[in-house]
Amino acid sequence: MSLDIFPLAYESFGVRSMATFLETKDLKVIIDPGVSLAPRRFNLPPHPIEVKREEACWKRVKEYLQRSEYVFITHYHYDHYNPLGVDLLRGKELWIKDYENKINKSQRKRSSDLIKRLGDNSNINVADGREFDIGGTQISFSNPVFHGANDRLGYVVEVFISYKKESFLFTSDVEGPSLEDQITFILEKSPKTIFIDGPMTYMLGFRYSAKSLEDSIENLKRIIDETDVKKMIMDHHLLRDINYKEKIADLYEYSEEKGVQILSAAEYIGRENDLLEARRRELWHSQENLSRKRQK
Repeated sequence: MSLDIFPLAYESFGVRSMATFLETKDLKVIIDPGVSLAPRRFNLPPHPIEVKREEACWKRVKEYLQRSEYVFITHYHYDHYNPLGVDLLRGKELWIKDYENKINKSQRKRSSDLIKRLGDNSNINVADGREFDIGGTQISFSNPVFHGANDRLGYVVEVFISYKKESFLFTSDVEGPSLEDQITFILEKSPKTIFIDGPMTYMLGFRYSAKSLEDSIENLKRIIDETDVKKMIMDHHLLRDINYKEKIADLYEYSEEKGVQILSAAEYIGRENDLLEARRRELWHSQENLSRKRQK
């Protein structure tokens, strides 16, 4: 058996998530088993199509949770951890973001609630900066890094898994990565496949600066140049922007020259992107037009 990677729910699937299942001969793990929707986008609530997609993706995540022996939680935002799924975490070996250190007030409360609900007999381990082997599979967690360009949204941990000659790295929510601290672990581990949340271009000029985008593109070029990466899966924050490819066109051109594939999670498994959140205005507009036609 090799290192098999199964993206379960991502923005390219139509929901907010980075839920990913990995399997080797020694390990069955799900990373960040959460699924959610933007409560408001374009000043609109989720469309019914999005709600149905969320239900379908959560069903799939639950199926893989049942198969998993290990669960890794990189932080406590609800698109990465679902409080409705706590019962499914019982009996698993949990490696989770430190719930006492390098954590903001909101995530401290969420993590405290999780631990209380799981109870004293749960197998809970703090992941930050830890490394261990399971048979021939190596697992490493980064030290905590900012969720974005500062600590306003707290911290996350990155995850590295290697088996034989294959390796995988999961950045979680670095929103880029735009900072040196966020790429240190990536450069050190030199993964062949990396899942990155990408620059938050849909908030460009508001919560995300042009400088952060510029720095992110330069850091992604460094990752291409300074690691063994062959496939760069960019999804989550980046794919909330319908025009995401235009925003990072320079990076696509650079990666092609260097022989590195940039794909969405959907493209990685041979599916077409279905950016429901980015198309929310269009979805509601289409429904309004249909309603008007029926009234005539």
